[in-house]
Amino acid sequence: MTDFLLKIQNAVSMEDGVPKHLKILPLGLVKSQKGDFLVDEESFASIRQDFRQRQLQIPIDYEHQTLKDMQAPAAGWIKELSLKPDGIYGLVEWTPKAAEFLTNKEYKYCSPVIMARSSDRKAVKLHSVALTNTPAIDAMTPIVNSSKPEDMLPNGGVQKPSASMETLAQLLQLPATATIEDVYQAVSQLLGTQTTLKLEVDTLQFQAHKALVENTVELALREGKIAPFQREWAFQSAMNSYDDFTLWLKNTPTMVPMGRIVKTSGVIRNGELSRSDELLGLTPGDMQQYRQGHAKGL
Repeated sequence: MTDFLLKIQNAVSMEDGVPKHLKILPLGLVKSQKGDFLVDEESFASIRQDFRQRQLQIPIDYEHQTLKDMQAPAAGWIKELSLKPDGIYGLVEWTPKAAEFLTNKEYKYCSPVIMARSSDRKAVKLHSVALTNTPAIDAMTPIVNSSKPEDMLPNGGVQKPSASMETLAQLLQLPATATIEDVYQAVSQLLGTQTTLKLEVDTLQFQAHKALVENTVELALREGKIAPFQREWAFQSAMNSYDDFTLWLKNTPTMVPMGRIVKTSGVIRNGELSRSDELLGLTPGDMQQYRQGHAKGL
C-alpha cells in the first residue's frame, strides 16, 4: 500500500475570531490537484485511532514549518477529535500568541496535512495543521510532500515478470515493439482508472449513507426520541453503526416533544372527574353527593 501526503491550503476560514472547535476536514469527496480523495466515517475512525494510540496532541504550526527542517513553534494543539455532519473537528488549545494573531486577523486560514491511502484514496491520518495566509484559488489547493515506498523483495531486488513482453503488450493492446516503459505506463493508467472508479463508488455509497443517517436523526428529533442537544451525538453514533443506533431508537421511549403539551382550562363540569379524583377511586356519584352535602353545610 502506498500513501501520499497532502497539504490542503485554506480549508477553513477563521474570520469569526478564535475558534475553540476547529473544522479540520470536510466530509465527502475532496478535490485536489494531487488527486481527489475521500473523507468519510472510516477516515474519522482511522484518524482518531491513530491520534489516541500515539497519545500525542496534534500540532498546529505556522506556514507548515513542522514539515521543514527548521524550528517549528506551535500555534496550538488539537486535544480531541469529533465527527459532525459537515466534517471532522478538533478541540483546540491555542497559544496566547496565536490567539492574538487570530484576533487581529493576521492569520485567517488553516491548512491540514493528511495522509491518504492510495488503494482507495481515503484520508487515514492527520499529520498536522498550519496557520496560513496563502490565497485560495481553488476550494482545496494541495502541495505534496510524498513518501512512496516501493514494493521490493526482501533482498532489495526487483521481481522479474513471469510473462514475456510480447504477451504483456498483447494483453494491454500495445504494439509488439512496446518497451517496458510503455507497459509500465499502460498498467499505471489502468490502475489509476480503477482507483478513480472505486473512489467514485465509495463516494456515492458514503453520501447515500450520510443522507440516510441525517434523515434518521431528523426523524428521531421530530418523534421526540432524542433532544436537540443530542443531535451531534446521534449523528456520530449512527455514522459509526447505523444498525446499533436504530436498535437503540426502537427500544427508547418517546419523550414529550417541546410545544406539544395541551393545557386545559382547569374547569371540571358536572359529572366529570379530575385526574386526582380518578386516582383516588372516586365516582361521579361520590362527587355529586359530596357537593350536595357541602352545599348544605355538612
